[in-house]
Amino acid sequence: MLLDRAEYRRYFSRNGGAGVHGRAFAIIGGLSREIKMALHSLDETSRLDALSDYQVFGTPPEKEFDRIVKMMSSIFSVPTALIGFMSNDSHYFKARVGFDACEASREVSFCTYTVERNEIVVIPDTLADPAYRNSTLVQGGPRIRFYAGAPIRTSSGHCLGAISLVDYVPRDPLTKAEETLLEGFAEMVMDHLARRRLLLVRRAALKLASSIPDAIICINQADEVTFWNRGAEQLTGLHAHRARGQKLGALLGAQFQHLLFDAGGGSRDWRSLENQRSFLLRTDGSHLPVEVSSAIWVEDDQYQRGFVIRDIAHRQDLQNRVRLMRDTDRLTGLPNRGRFLEMTQGYMDRGRAVTVLKVDLDSFKAVNSSLGMATGDEVLREAARRFSDLAPESSLVGRLAGDEYGMLLYGEQDPEYLRTLGEKVIEEVSRPYRIHGFECRVTACVGIVSAPAEASGELDSAGVLKQALLALQEAKCLGSRHLVIFNDELNERVEKKHRLEQDLRIAFKQRDFELHFQPQNTLGSGKVVGAEALLRWRHPQRGLVFPGDFISVLEVSDQALRVGDWILEASCAFAAAQRAKYDSFRIGVNLFACQLRDTALADKVETLLKRYDLPPQSLELEITETTILGISPEILSVLQRLHDLGVGLAFDDYGTGYASLSLLKKYPLTRLKIDRQFVANLTTCPDDLAIVNSIILLGRNLGLQIIAEGIETREQADMLRRLGCHEGQGYMFSRPVPEAQFPGG
Repeated sequence: MLLDRAEYRRYFSRNGGAGVHGRAFAIIGGLSREIKMALHSLDETSRLDALSDYQVFGTPPEKEFDRIVKMMSSIFSVPTALIGFMSNDSHYFKARVGFDACEASREVSFCTYTVERNEIVVIPDTLADPAYRNSTLVQGGPRIRFYAGAPIRTSSGHCLGAISLVDYVPRDPLTKAEETLLEGFAEMVMDHLARRRLLLVRRAALKLASSIPDAIICINQADEVTFWNRGAEQLTGLHAHRARGQKLGALLGAQFQHLLFDAGGGSRDWRSLENQRSFLLRTDGSHLPVEVSSAIWVEDDQYQRGFVIRDIAHRQDLQNRVRLMRDTDRLTGLPNRGRFLEMTQGYMDRGRAVTVLKVDLDSFKAVNSSLGMATGDEVLREAARRFSDLAPESSLVGRLAGDEYGMLLYGEQDPEYLRTLGEKVIEEVSRPYRIHGFECRVTACVGIVSAPAEASGELDSAGVLKQALLALQEAKCLGSRHLVIFNDELNERVEKKHRLEQDLRIAFKQRDFELHFQPQNTLGSGKVVGAEALLRWRHPQRGLVFPGDFISVLEVSDQALRVGDWILEASCAFAAAQRAKYDSFRIGVNLFACQLRDTALADKVETLLKRYDLPPQSLELEITETTILGISPEILSVLQRLHDLGVGLAFDDYGTGYASLSLLKKYPLTRLKIDRQFVANLTTCPDDLAIVNSIILLGRNLGLQIIAEGIETREQADMLRRLGCHEGQGYMFSRPVPEAQFPGG
């Protein structure tokens, strides 16, 4: 036994005084390092000998290991999972997912830490950990940021290698339950290694069978038991002296009898078994799940057969728990999206009709943000319970996403029944929720799709859920508490939208978009003071396409930000050209919602102003209430930065939607635009006159500039000027025109 310095000091204090004490430390100081190195060498030799027994190097890939790493990757949601064994100088990966290399140097491999410590190692963020941040696998490829490993240990305690989880972004530490699960996977690896070794050395194992915990049973050509080890006694509850000479099938039950003869080809035509599943009858009448392997040999001109029988109840329990974690939503206990899709596909593959109801909770995000996520989780659980209570018997209810649930019905369904069921779901799920003393109100929308039996060849489960989503989105567009059943007309609209998205992508690539500019003039002198940039699409076959036919699709597509950036730059280039003709010329540019969410917007604007030598006042960005609703505080700070820079911010179409007066205070605006629908009847409708007058007074009191759109007559222009509006745009001055036709100075 080695003693540390403190122990030696206490020992020599009791046994010999200062002289002996000093000499002892001189000896220990010189030998402690050599002793430790020698002990480490002995341990490593013993570990390598144990590893050699399992013959993992230089052998073909094994399905069991591949299955385990795929399960690890899926359950823990990591891109890379590994099963590796550590030799003298490298770490050899026997199975891997998401990793190309077959081995890594022992000096740099993270698995080395797990093997040397012989315990679970979890590194949530390698860059934040001084012990690992300088590793070549962190600083260079593959840039590992998260690692978790569990040792693969023999029953004697030797660590043969490690199972590992790897991610390339930081993650939270593993929970205790996740660590237990990871250790379970390591046990499964060791379990497979142990079973494989038994098969490789089955002849030698028979000689040592009395000391092996698995059941080892041998029978002769007459199917009579000739060997029955202690493991067989413990497994079956039957003592060896009662088993010898008995027919094995009669001892272990009908299912084992089937495996012994029917699956094996009959007693005169035996075949070896390898990892076959069966059930074994115990003396207490219970049936135990077992895994059976067998070998056949000839002894004294008689066929002999040996069995290795392993109790797999514990492993099945672990697999069932893993399967439950894989298939179940942890919050609600319902089947998750993967399980829902799997069940749907299973019924479709058998040629059965299916119907899916997809339910979405409206305004749920408001509950989360106002009352907290704990309250939100309780709402989700209660909604799941209510939805499940309405589900018919033999149906399946699952949680498909954050606040989306699905109900799977089998067989043909009556449309009226489905509509009634959907309405009941909406009514029940929309009832107020009493959670933690608060009353929460959310509503629901439902999308329904039915796939007949004959559709299974054309549609899969993912396609069915997509159609249910389309019906749900249509219901949400109609407002809260609506229900839509998917039909061909809806599908045609979706296809039409998809085709339009494809055409818009081609149009931008081929530069078929162009800008037209509508002048903005003073109402008194008619002098041009600016222009609004308006997008047009010059289609090769259809000619000039106006925004009303495509803008709603474009602004929510993945092209919107690129097109918006192009509009912004082209408008700045136009403004630079016009400032040579007009004093204080400004250009108004309508922003897409995605541009407002772009945190780089202010930097882009500042770069364009410098590129085209424009003062900030020459650019005015136009926003509507629909584009700013739900904008985060970060985007507000971007708008404030633009305002501080001197860029104008105009509120377009004010008063035509649901904008509140508080928006005028919340956003750093510089101008209000009076919508054309109020200007059109300004001289004939007292209500429109009152609204326009109120907007002008409101803007003036808030220090905002005012401009009116849609001016078509001199009477409208004169009335606006008398009310205090001094600028306008409309057909009275000019229609939107290409740059070449824009009025000269």
